[in-house]
Amino acid sequence: MSGRGQRPDRLIDHPGLPWGALLLVWLAGVLSFQLRPIMPIDETRYISVAWEMWQSGQWWVAHMNGAPYADKPPLLFWLINLGWGVFGVNDWWPRLIMPLASLLGLFQLRRIALNLGYEARTARMALLVLMSMLMWWLYSATLMFDILLTTCLLGAVAALTGTGVLRRRVIGVTLWLGLALLAKGPAVMLSWLPILVTLPLWSERPADERRPLMFWLATVAALLILLGWALSSAWIGGDAYASNLLWHQSVDRLEQVADHARPFWWYLPMLPVLLLPWSLWLPALKLWRRNSPATPRKARRLLWVWALAPLVLFSLVSGKQAHYLMPILPPLALLIAEVLTHSVPAQRRTLRVPAIALFATGALALIVKMVGNAELAAMLSLHGVWLLWVLAAAAAVIRLQTTAAATLLAMIGTASLTLILTIMMAPLWPRVDTQRPGALLSQLEHQGHPVAWYGRNYQASFQFAGRLTTPLQTIDSRPADLCHWRQDHPDGWVIGDSRQLPSLYVPALAQDFPWRSRMLRVMPVSALQIATPFFLCPEPL
Repeated sequence: MSGRGQRPDRLIDHPGLPWGALLLVWLAGVLSFQLRPIMPIDETRYISVAWEMWQSGQWWVAHMNGAPYADKPPLLFWLINLGWGVFGVNDWWPRLIMPLASLLGLFQLRRIALNLGYEARTARMALLVLMSMLMWWLYSATLMFDILLTTCLLGAVAALTGTGVLRRRVIGVTLWLGLALLAKGPAVMLSWLPILVTLPLWSERPADERRPLMFWLATVAALLILLGWALSSAWIGGDAYASNLLWHQSVDRLEQVADHARPFWWYLPMLPVLLLPWSLWLPALKLWRRNSPATPRKARRLLWVWALAPLVLFSLVSGKQAHYLMPILPPLALLIAEVLTHSVPAQRRTLRVPAIALFATGALALIVKMVGNAELAAMLSLHGVWLLWVLAAAAAVIRLQTTAAATLLAMIGTASLTLILTIMMAPLWPRVDTQRPGALLSQLEHQGHPVAWYGRNYQASFQFAGRLTTPLQTIDSRPADLCHWRQDHPDGWVIGDSRQLPSLYVPALAQDFPWRSRMLRVMPVSALQIATPFFLCPEPL
């Protein structure tokens, strides 16, 4: 082939192409997070817990709506408060924490790939593969704990596989594993311990009797970091908090897995969904292929242990959630990247299967919009459908070498997710936005009105949105309790689900806000007092 004919192939395989694509994919995630509201119930709960930490100055014991909160360790809340201390209280910094943690995790994966002896181009491709995986990309744009946990685990693995001085590597394992434990608790050990136990099977270094022992000691030291926080926090928080933190969050949780109880095989059909868009493209799935000459001799052992052992262990636990598998995505990304970068150079690939999937997604949204449930149809915009079909048409006619096609697939997949989240689902965002009801609650608080949440299990959804400085009182969803609270607080207001609040009220005094699939109602209790018959809510004698 002439030099002129080879030039386009050299251009599409240029090292800068994966880096540029990676930057665009990452920026798309940042943009999608900044454009949508902070979502109830999880995201609003966590940012409200951080807000109450900021308000109280109590950094060791977190609180939710005024009560000690023991469900999660404090690392995420500390990071939010750290940024607020630098930039002031805002909602853009909490939205940046997970994208920044994701970016750090990508570069930790690059360190691991190079430590294991992979080529630089394989390491670059692994970053792009991981960043464009459905679950990694989505949770990089979500205020949750799993990206932070996985990034800290990647830091520990990078130190374990490093080539530096043993003492520094042991300190690195201790610190990163300690942070992982403070991010989400002991669950990280299901991923870490199989890696450490199999160290002699995948390490390329000569046998060293001290090395495994030192890393086991580092693991113990990391556990002591978590234990030190837990014991001191329990001592500060009091008996009820200590019981919740030290007993309920460990022993009781093992008995209460029925909330997410699923069969042992549940994760297997979930894997293709989590690995999208790569599970739609056969060249990325040939993980069973024999090692190429460029493959490090024992690196694959580590990657397979890292991916399969947690999958088996999490499958044996009754409680299952898709995001529990986040730590297995980096080794799978590196295995996929190895396949992609060592395919036959001259072979060209199409993206027809991903194109069909994009077209089908748009068609499904169109069907729902036209003939589906009215509430669900109101949450979708057709503009995103047309754009998805444009991407599908472009993907259907593309024919490139494997590495270039993989880069394009990552960008198309991420562009599709961005379109779905920011355009197709744009009508949904006002229904999950806590800013307007939060502003009303803030106004009521400044005017001195007591406010109560009517319903069960209030998750502090409006504490940060309204920058509230006092907890909302909570009333169980029983009319008698609401009546008693109204008698004790005649100038009070009540907020709750419009379907649960009493239907007899003065409409002119109530304010309704779209709220998920229903309406959120805020009104003074005097509205109930005027409209509710005497026999339903008697006045005190």
